[in-house]
Amino acid sequence: MVSRTPASVSLGLVGGVAIRKVAPLGLAAVAGFGLAACGGGGGGALSTLTGAIGTRTSGLTLTATTAITTTVQTTVTPAPTGETSSSGTPWGWIALGVGLGLAALAIGLWAWHRRRSGAESWRRQTSDLNRRTLVALDEVLAKGSIVTGQVEALASEARSLESRAPDDPSRAAATNVRARLDELASTLESDRALRLSSPPPSEEQLAYSTALIRQQAQQLQGALRQPAAPEG
Repeated sequence: MVSRTPASVSLGLVGGVAIRKVAPLGLAAVAGFGLAACGGGGGGALSTLTGAIGTRTSGLTLTATTAITTTVQTTVTPAPTGETSSSGTPWGWIALGVGLGLAALAIGLWAWHRRRSGAESWRRQTSDLNRRTLVALDEVLAKGSIVTGQVEALASEARSLESRAPDDPSRAAATNVRARLDELASTLESDRALRLSSPPPSEEQLAYSTALIRQQAQQLQGALRQPAAPEG
């Protein structure tokens, strides 16, 4: 009877376990070689076994690739496109600017229309004053200083029109007429004072005063008949 030592028993157990694990693989290998040697159906079986192993490997590789791709897609942040969101457009300020621009345009047009209307009204009044002044000059030449008050009233109207002239050319024309009327009104006043003075004036004094009135009347007629200032 052969006795077994503990070391021998352990080796036997390890060997048995190894044989049990390796045996199926060995049998599969032997079966594969046997089928390959037989040909025909054996080749198909070997191909099936190889395909199964390849499929398993491919499955593992695909799974690993999918996991890597998923990880990359999860961690990578898309780059900004550089497009500005429509919500960032200051539509309120744009609308306000457009509204202010339209209001300024409307005010400008209104001011221009009012100025133009005022200029036309001023020219009508000036034409009426000139017409009445020409009529008054005929009376001045016929009656002398008797119409002094009428000429003074015309000079006052001319002074008002001068202050409201719409432009520089119109103001210059109105100033010329007003100055001539003031001058004539002053000469008429002096002529009336001369005729009412005591002692009575001489014939030379009266002739000189009358000639001066006629001269100023002619100068005023020339100022009134000058071409009207062009419209601005």
